[in-house]
Amino acid sequence: MSQPPSQSPSQALPLTSASAAATSFVEAVLAKAPLRVEAKVSSRDGIPLLCAVEAALGAALTRRTAQELVWLSNAPEPGVHVLQLQAFGADNTLLDEAVHEFAARLE
Repeated sequence: MSQPPSQSPSQALPLTSASAAATSFVEAVLAKAPLRVEAKVSSRDGIPLLCAVEAALGAALTRRTAQELVWLSNAPEPGVHVLQLQAFGADNTLLDEAVHEFAARLE
């Protein structure tokens, strides 16, 4: 299997960790009835991570909760991936937020 040009073949993206972080975040804020959840991924290889987060949010959120997904391609450094999650309520009030930093695993 070929790797994206910016990713070393010896590094694997933390897809499972990012998905689990998104799921845990939603479980923690669901009782606050968020109207919108925003996920930002800062990573040079952000699209696969964003897809994993999108799948986790889609499985955990109600249909009426909007999702906003953003890929910030200005990664802190190669192999570092940052996931920022925010939940908003009525009048765009911030209900909760979380930031997770992952390093690519060596294989």
